[in-house]
Amino acid sequence: MSSDAAAHLRFVRTAPEGITTSTQQPRLGVLAGTFNPVTCAHLSLAEQARTQFALAEVLFVLPEQLPHRQPDEASLEDRLAMLALALTPCPYFSLAVCTHGLFIDIARALVPHYPQGTRFFFLLGADAADRILLWDYPDREATLTEMFARFDLVIARRAGKLAWAKDPLVEHFRNQLHRLEMPLNYQSLSSTAVRAAVRRGDPIDALVPPGVADYIRNHQLYLNS
Repeated sequence: MSSDAAAHLRFVRTAPEGITTSTQQPRLGVLAGTFNPVTCAHLSLAEQARTQFALAEVLFVLPEQLPHRQPDEASLEDRLAMLALALTPCPYFSLAVCTHGLFIDIARALVPHYPQGTRFFFLLGADAADRILLWDYPDREATLTEMFARFDLVIARRAGKLAWAKDPLVEHFRNQLHRLEMPLNYQSLSSTAVRAAVRRGDPIDALVPPGVADYIRNHQLYLNS
């Protein structure tokens, strides 16, 4: 279901106007990923979710270890630095590093850091939803049951079929699967596209948040990936 060692969060940035002990019925969005690099689409997803689902805060989570792949184009420290630059102007966005990468482990690690009764919404794209919902967990039914006991999923709409849409086990939790409407200009923007643009020598300033393009150029990231 998850790794044996307990997951832990290390906060790098606390949202200046995020959830506090006095927040009534707090709703937290959680956006976890490799952020290799963080893009304008990531920030748009977080802001659209915050608005559409009345989230008091969105926590960006960068896992130290990933269950499915490990990026080698940029170090954890580089990706964390780029995230910190991107989130600086955002009063409702916080940032943490997690020892684990599975959603279920991240959800467990959240509990000590937020008020009791906080409702968690994990934010992701449709392709990531396929991976999370159809992953070959040792006990898939038990894992999905615990996942949806701890959080809902907010899934950004993209073109194409949804592999999990007709899965009978996922159907049981359909009321906790929410569609997120995204601006059309961000639906095809990805970290992969940014890395490809860097390799081609194309400008990326419009694809990533302010400061991130300069960081990539100054540190010569993604040139040989």
